[in-house]
Amino acid sequence: ADAVLYMPLEDLIDIAKEIERLQKEKDRLTNELKRSEAMLSNEKFLAKAPEAKVQEEKEKKAKYETMLSQIEERLKTL
Repeated sequence: ADAVLYMPLEDLIDIAKEIERLQKEKDRLTNELKRSEAMLSNEKFLAKAPEAKVQEEKEKKAKYETMLSQIEERLKTL
């Protein structure tokens, strides 16, 4: 019950393809962050949009930052 099993990651996934996939996801998240930051720095958007929409965009931005951090961490380990 207390046994630990170690398997080489290389036997489970194609590391080059995984790095490529993670890099594409990183690029997508970077673009989403730029879009979100642009919206939140736009005074017209902040003045006209309902508070719920502004809060939703702030939550999206935080989610994208978290996801990007996780992707970068995975890329470092590969």
